[in-house]
Amino acid sequence: MEDDSGWQFVVISHSHWDREWYVPFQTYRIRLVGLMDRVLELLAGNPEYKHFMTDGQTALLEDYLAVRPERRRLIARLVRQGRLLIGPWYVAPDEFLPGGESLIRNLQRGTRLSREFGEAMRIGYSPDAFGHIAHLPAILRGFGFDCAVVWRGLDDRIGKTEFIWESPDGSRVLTLHLRLGYASAWPLSTDPKKLVDKLSRIKRELAPHATTRYLAVMNGNDHAPPQPELPTTLEAANSLLPDGRMFHSNLPQLMGAIEEQLRKRRAVLPRFRGEMRSGQRAHLLPGAISARMWVKQRNQQCEDLLVGWLEPATAWCGLLRKRLGRAWREPPLPWGPFTGYPAAWSSISGLVREAWRHLLLNQSHDPIYGCGVDEVYVDVTERFDACEQIGENLVRRMLADIAAQVDNGGAPSVVVFNPLGGPRTDFVTFDWPVSDDGQAPLALVDSAGRRHACQTVTAGPPPALPFAPPRTAKVGFLARGIPAHGYKAFRAVCGPPPGTSEASGAGSIENEFFEVSADPGDGSVTVRDKATGRVLRGLNRLVDGGDRGDEYNYEPPSTDTVIGRPSSAPKITITERGPARSTLEIEMTYVLPAGLSADRKVRSRKTVKCSVRCLVHLYAGVRRVDFRTEVDNQARDHRLRAHFPTGVHSDVTHAEQHFGVISRPMAIPQADETWMEQPAGTHPQKAFVDVSDGRQGLLLANRGLPEYEALPGPEGVTLALTLLRCVGWLSRPDLSVRKGPAGPTVETPGAQCPGCHVFEYALVPHEGGWQNAFVEAHRFARPMRTAPASGAGALPPSAALVEVRPSRLVVSAIKAEEDGRGLVVRLYNVSDRAVRGRVRLTEPCGRVEIVNLNEESLGEAPVEDGWVPVSAKRNESVSLLFHARLKD
Repeated sequence: MEDDSGWQFVVISHSHWDREWYVPFQTYRIRLVGLMDRVLELLAGNPEYKHFMTDGQTALLEDYLAVRPERRRLIARLVRQGRLLIGPWYVAPDEFLPGGESLIRNLQRGTRLSREFGEAMRIGYSPDAFGHIAHLPAILRGFGFDCAVVWRGLDDRIGKTEFIWESPDGSRVLTLHLRLGYASAWPLSTDPKKLVDKLSRIKRELAPHATTRYLAVMNGNDHAPPQPELPTTLEAANSLLPDGRMFHSNLPQLMGAIEEQLRKRRAVLPRFRGEMRSGQRAHLLPGAISARMWVKQRNQQCEDLLVGWLEPATAWCGLLRKRLGRAWREPPLPWGPFTGYPAAWSSISGLVREAWRHLLLNQSHDPIYGCGVDEVYVDVTERFDACEQIGENLVRRMLADIAAQVDNGGAPSVVVFNPLGGPRTDFVTFDWPVSDDGQAPLALVDSAGRRHACQTVTAGPPPALPFAPPRTAKVGFLARGIPAHGYKAFRAVCGPPPGTSEASGAGSIENEFFEVSADPGDGSVTVRDKATGRVLRGLNRLVDGGDRGDEYNYEPPSTDTVIGRPSSAPKITITERGPARSTLEIEMTYVLPAGLSADRKVRSRKTVKCSVRCLVHLYAGVRRVDFRTEVDNQARDHRLRAHFPTGVHSDVTHAEQHFGVISRPMAIPQADETWMEQPAGTHPQKAFVDVSDGRQGLLLANRGLPEYEALPGPEGVTLALTLLRCVGWLSRPDLSVRKGPAGPTVETPGAQCPGCHVFEYALVPHEGGWQNAFVEAHRFARPMRTAPASGAGALPPSAALVEVRPSRLVVSAIKAEEDGRGLVVRLYNVSDRAVRGRVRLTEPCGRVEIVNLNEESLGEAPVEDGWVPVSAKRNESVSLLFHARLKD
């Protein structure tokens, strides 16, 4: 590709592959088979057609080979020759909605699958994600990649197509910005003169921003086939080019040539630090963060299931089986002898990988955005179901396995499991068999003799039939001092059942931290902080406005009708006032416009009733206010949000993102008519968003609700949490917030999200900054679990798998190493300054290695009295491999 004559037009042939979008997967697979047949035949039959890139993902190879398995050898030969470029991703993901561990699993699966054919393309290629997370350079560097290629999200502040992108931890990658998108040269004309004219237009746009003489010419588009005439077309065009040459090449060669020329020139590139979320040059499509909200909720549930429970529990069971040997006890279960579950580590790890496969396929950018036709979400639901069925069954089995090994004096016990750092005190529930004599747990007693009062939180099911499982009651209690990433056993003290608390009418509920009441007019909530005297009013006020947008963008009607209170006085009841939990119930009816007018300019005059039920929970000993809001949505074309006035004045919010917290200004960027898309005030988050002024703050946690907006006002900032955004079109061509469509104009009635929905979120009023409250957000996001036990095993009444100090080091993964060589513990520094700490695996192990995100060794880790010292920069992640045999 080296040539000293003028500009070098580097042609990258590819096809951007959406696995499912405006048609469902199987329809796209028919097209995929035709595309790959043409690509492979062209590469095999014409050596002059040099390269083709499969969009940086490998799942499409699985999809193709399921139909054409005989093509595996040909694919491998072309990959090894460097002519067919595959990977490194498994699927082309969104970056904001999947968690950091999911992005890591995506790259792990993609690179490992690529090795079956040769090697993965070692470029962080992300051409169509709707913006880019601040921590992506760190993730790429964790896999040994030093280059990235991106499109959406950049504005004109950098001004160059090549720059250094830096993560908060200091990780850097050379980045190429596809300023004209991934279809800048599709198709290339077979007429040499027309082709030269097109290249001249590309040069006029790119050359002023290029730092080298190499210009990327992206010869591909959505589901585009290759152009077999390309070699002869390039040869003819080169004879006419006045100031350069065209080369058929690939991204690794292009980035290598750019790096080499930068070294020769000793060029200093501009630097960019942070996330990319601008719509100046390309559509960012921020409304996708809240389209089909149930998809986001289920994604988070499945992700927490796999990362927080399945991987740690199966790994711990594998270690315990090796250590206990013949002392291992099989758990008794209500259905009789427990048979059919695998004990072999290879079988269990295979099932874990299968659960991840289903989830990762749903994290491909189109399905997880909610931006597809309704048929797509039949498949999405089935994959979530499959992931959950595998995960839940295995987790219940593994927790029961561990509980069966616990020694608690031979007494019937409840074992509480904590998936987070600790020691942790939180509310937890368990199911207890209802005996014929009516005995039920009155209290739970730990090994130190401390008594924990219980309360029945729901009634048991109707009397059991002979073939049905035993009748149970759900009991709740405050579990204190549960070890980090561990368990604690409690002995049950039984007696006549205490029953559920009687409804006691209106009033307030309280614990030692807060007093909570509801407004009799609009159903909003007031919280009084007993320690500081601070009073927060108007919390959880539901506000509904119109939405004439589509699955990609929110847009209010030109004349909106905003509903901010129920149609009549709410019904307020205290439904629980127990020793562990008190609950305030608020029942309301909202009368909303049924949809939009025929011209889509205003909300319709016709109205519908939407019932709402809010439960507000307080727990003894827990400094958090939990909300559960149930909505029966009967309206269309609207956005429903919960408002939380913070009483705090600030110019920024702090929202959790991958491996850290990002600060965002509340001011919306200034835009003009040249922007491709007008900026929005909404932003993505992971477990929480916080507003603080240095003295006090309010943290709003959530379970799978990724969109928030900060609304400044004279009395402080109000946080608006999106619950539903209901629209009826995949894409509209007539929006004012976006230039042009984002996809085909197809009706999607399922995106109106009719029916019943449940939303869970929590408030943490606090002093100081978010650092004083984020632990409660993580605890809310991942509730503890329980398992029954006979109390006659060989393990102590409480234990931890992993211990970490200090709490600023957050564990993001405890998992078996992919080849079964031991246990990987990954942690990151959540704070904005460097930290020194230590990590310990409590199970016996051999040496400890520091590994990268692909679990490749970076060297031995020192061990001091069983502890591994750790140093981490701001938001830096550290991965340790504890060698302990898990493999069969």
